[in-house]
Amino acid sequence: MSQQNNPIAVVHPAVVVDANVSIAVCAREQDKLAKAEAAINDYAARGWAFYAPNVIVGEVLFALCKKLQDGSLTQTDYDDAVESFSEQMQMILPPPGGEASLIARAKEIRSGYGCSRSSDSIYIALTEELTKHGPAEFLTFDGDTVNQITKNAPTVKVNLLPI
Repeated sequence: MSQQNNPIAVVHPAVVVDANVSIAVCAREQDKLAKAEAAINDYAARGWAFYAPNVIVGEVLFALCKKLQDGSLTQTDYDDAVESFSEQMQMILPPPGGEASLIARAKEIRSGYGCSRSSDSIYIALTEELTKHGPAEFLTFDGDTVNQITKNAPTVKVNLLPI
């Protein structure tokens, strides 16, 4: 019996949402909220599909916990932020080829940068993979990723939101 070739089904166009964008919305960060919501609403209005690697869950939960600990979120605000994030994740698709398909490329993209850029490399690898199937962009507030993308993943288009 032969296996059928199952191509990766990708809904396009696609935008990969960085954790810092989700954090801005869920934690209602005053300096970023309006820009993040405007970008997300624009993508949604134009019919773009939202994607993120699974590392987004740990990154966002960690950041929200730190905000609770440092007092920038009250317990009620923290609970609301976590609930908002849970709802947001219902609309964000996982990598179509699974996380394992991104490992080798993420390692290459991180090359020449510190270990702290490892998670960013997964987002970039996902965006690069989605670009192979149609229009895709990486939505972020992190200007440092632009250099990493320019050097190691030049086909990736970045929508860098100003702070």
